[in-house]
Amino acid sequence: MKTILRALGAALVTAGVLAVPSVALAAEDVPLFGALTERDANGRSVTYPIHRGETIPVVLGVTNRGTAPSAGVVVNVRTFNDLNLPKTFTNCLYYTDSNLDGAWCEFDPELPVGGTYALSPFQVSAEAAAQDISGSIVFQWFPKDWADKNGGIKKFAERDSGQGSAPVAGTGEKLALEPKELPVPAKTERVGFAYVKLVIPATTPPTTAPTTAPTSAPTATPTGTDAAPATTPPADGGSGGGLPVTGINAVAIAGVGGLLLVAGVVAFLFTRRRNKFTA
Repeated sequence: MKTILRALGAALVTAGVLAVPSVALAAEDVPLFGALTERDANGRSVTYPIHRGETIPVVLGVTNRGTAPSAGVVVNVRTFNDLNLPKTFTNCLYYTDSNLDGAWCEFDPELPVGGTYALSPFQVSAEAAAQDISGSIVFQWFPKDWADKNGGIKKFAERDSGQGSAPVAGTGEKLALEPKELPVPAKTERVGFAYVKLVIPATTPPTTAPTTAPTSAPTATPTGTDAAPATTPPADGGSGGGLPVTGINAVAIAGVGGLLLVAGVVAFLFTRRRNKFTA
């Protein structure tokens, strides 16, 4: 259920971006920018594989399809769920809202008509325990002078931040917009989508060697007599318990002695009677 809600939330945010470009921006008010991505041989956008805890580069491009150069450019980038934007670049303001990570970034150099350009070096990260990556990075382009007239990227980032949060600037290098050869579709939109797929390695169950009962030599069992139980001395070294009997059975010795005594008495009486009769 949680995954379904996250996916639905991402879809609604994407739909909102498409329906309302940003800050009541009308298409006729600004030059026509086209959002570009890398494409495969079939003309489809490339999907970038990413592993848990990994940071990868992704190409987000733009072309000016208007009739005049643009004095600088602004981009708004959004990722969802377990896909994050590292807070790296000093010319970007980063914001969060529930399961959304976003950044407003600005570039001063003029963007001429024609030509293709890409953010460099732009990266995204997957959380270490990532389970749900929605699949798309949404990015949207605007002219910088228009953004400045409407409060600049600071106002936009504050507006897009979730309740109780505030935008923060990156702490590393500066994100650049550099020339890069990218395919330009016949129809371009200000909003673009780049795709990322979470790769989870297959887990191999541990191999358990079959357990074989150990083969041991048979133990000889004495015949005719029962084996005497082993006697264990007290653990404390005291004198508790009897000493083991190691000689001839004492009961047998007593029995033999009694028979000899009886035989001796009979012989003695018989001898006395015989002697008395003879005398």
